[in-house]
Amino acid sequence: MNIRSVGIVGYGSFGALVHKLLNRFAPEVQVKVYWRDRKPDKRKFFSLSDAAKCDAVILAVPIAAFEETLKKVLPLARKDTVIVDVATVKVHTVKLLRKLAKGRRYIATHPVWGPESYEKRGENVAGFRIVVAKHTLPKADYGKIRMFLERLGFDIVKMSAEKHDKHLAETLFLTHFVGQTVLRAGFARTEIDTVSFGFLMDAVESIKNDEALFRDVFRFNPYCREVMERFEQAEHSVRNFLEVPTMARSYLAMRIGISGAKGSFSEEAARAYAKKAKLRKFSLDYLISVENVLSALENRAVDLGIFPIENSTGGVVTEAVEGMARHNFKIKKMFDIDIRQNLLVRKGISRGKIKVITSHEQAIRQCKAYLKKNWRGVKIKEYEDTAKAAKDLARGELPASTAVIASKAAADIYKLKILEAGIQDLKTNFTTFIATIRR
Repeated sequence: MNIRSVGIVGYGSFGALVHKLLNRFAPEVQVKVYWRDRKPDKRKFFSLSDAAKCDAVILAVPIAAFEETLKKVLPLARKDTVIVDVATVKVHTVKLLRKLAKGRRYIATHPVWGPESYEKRGENVAGFRIVVAKHTLPKADYGKIRMFLERLGFDIVKMSAEKHDKHLAETLFLTHFVGQTVLRAGFARTEIDTVSFGFLMDAVESIKNDEALFRDVFRFNPYCREVMERFEQAEHSVRNFLEVPTMARSYLAMRIGISGAKGSFSEEAARAYAKKAKLRKFSLDYLISVENVLSALENRAVDLGIFPIENSTGGVVTEAVEGMARHNFKIKKMFDIDIRQNLLVRKGISRGKIKVITSHEQAIRQCKAYLKKNWRGVKIKEYEDTAKAAKDLARGELPASTAVIASKAAADIYKLKILEAGIQDLKTNFTTFIATIRR
């Protein structure tokens, strides 16, 4: 495959940078730019049809415009044209490419840098990462492209769209979230800045003009909401830690961290523990995972941690064993609660519409025989938490054709319908929980 012409659709800051890089590193390649704000002049700017008919066409448009642009470009492009996706999110665009560009050549990438990084590095691209999430190019053609980019100094990282978006939510989105918060609070540089504050303000200034990207990443990356919720929970814990004197802790509400969302069995266990221990004042931090609970305990963000370690049907809770091996803590109490599993769906969804059943691996194990007998043609997928699965289904972050295994409390909280109740394989289905404190 020889790339003699490249079309660039969209000419914002990144589209202009791509043009500059092509002129610098591949001057022999003819570049045709389509930008709806400029009339074609047949020198730099061309019609969409001309740009789309190039050997490769780069869609350098906002994430929100990707689907509409792809639909316009595909009918105009040649059958052998390579469609290049450079969007900041990957689950969304890869899904669209698979659906709309089936049988066509495409490559879904995320260049993890931009014009500001390029300028700050003195136009040195060595070490700049380009993530490749999916491509349909022949192996030899992909190899040539990769080799060319690596010779220039770029670092090519192959990664699934899902893994990319998870990492992006915890890095780029988190940076934007913190940066936008600092910016809107009106914090600014001073005459006595510390080095670390200088780094913080560098980050703030690097994102201050990217509000549209910030919104689009939040809208189209399915993992951003969870990161934002984790940040807000941590901010609440830190505030409590700072505002409450250490000596006064025993007189105030106990902070209990649990490995689940609101409506989880861990919440049920925590409330049962508090009742038996006669705790009149306590607050719950919904930390989703065992790892988060033990980390919060070590960091003094919570006073007590509660999570499951074993179920009479499903056996050992793997994430608990792994988390316990990494942290230092004391076991205050071990206790059992009887678990009643239920199959939850959105209101209006009938049994025949269910294509996927999802839940925590333990819940799936506890209902293994039931699922095998009653849902043979349905895909079973693991999720990080039973109640979080219910919450995400209610919010529309999971398809309507999904059912989740969770508690009755989760059904009530998130206004889901119980399609079938008591679906665990054994009538008595006890889970052992532990209450942990700092060592």
